[in-house]
Amino acid sequence: MGNIFFGDSKYAKCVREWDRLLRTQEWVSTEVFAEIFKYTEISGKDVLAYEKQIKAAKKDISRALAERGMSLQEKHDSQDRRRTLTAYPLYNKDPLHDLRILAVIELAMNFLNRALLITYAPSYHQTEEHIFHAHYRKVYNGRHYVYGIFENEEENQGLPFVTLAVDRIVEAHTTQEVPYRQRDSKNYEEWMKGVLGASPNFKHPEVRRVVLRTHDTKVHKLLLNKPLHDSIREQQPCVEGHTGLLTLHVQLTQELRNSILYYGKGVEVVEPRVLRIQIANDISKMMTYYY
Repeated sequence: MGNIFFGDSKYAKCVREWDRLLRTQEWVSTEVFAEIFKYTEISGKDVLAYEKQIKAAKKDISRALAERGMSLQEKHDSQDRRRTLTAYPLYNKDPLHDLRILAVIELAMNFLNRALLITYAPSYHQTEEHIFHAHYRKVYNGRHYVYGIFENEEENQGLPFVTLAVDRIVEAHTTQEVPYRQRDSKNYEEWMKGVLGASPNFKHPEVRRVVLRTHDTKVHKLLLNKPLHDSIREQQPCVEGHTGLLTLHVQLTQELRNSILYYGKGVEVVEPRVLRIQIANDISKMMTYYY
């Protein structure tokens, strides 16, 4: 099922982005497309102008499914189990929630250049309203994050940008209350270089060489087959009776420590010393829970 719209118009680009998102999430039913198109109608008059094309798109997808010998209901049923395996949003159990929010973010950030009025839930029992300027998006561990700045400078807490988890955005609408603020001269790609996790270490953004000693052959293979970071390299294989060595170049973040601790006794930090001490302190703290 190819892309629905072609050309260089903003709307065609937006549809292609939704198509890509849907393919990534493996949600390709007509119902999903219809729900996203319906939701984006609240995002501005720019989208309303394409109502006929939207309806035509729904028919095209239904026809494509029919050619595969599968009805819309059958397609919907076949996806139920897959949907139950996805990470549902915290505050809205609708599995399409994140995708709807992403569609509005993409529309505001890459096509309309508008700010967003969002309702954000930093905790289960708290929601806040913000005017947010979205600049960049990333997926980590199957969870979507959006990066940008709040209109209120105090809410940015002096940071170059803030990180929001998409599944904590309860509502998102484009707004023209304030002009859209573009990203600064430093690209987000530069900030995120060497970041393992969702957010960089703003206090110590330098990328460090990390050396890991592996004490388990299965863990060693797992770290190579499912690497912590793209920069991981094998320096010494781990075979029965001999430890292995792996290196990676990353920022020293809490997520890095959590990822190392996940492998337990199978991994040891050799360097840098500061990370080795941090891991040792984490282990010592955990030991107090059991003794």
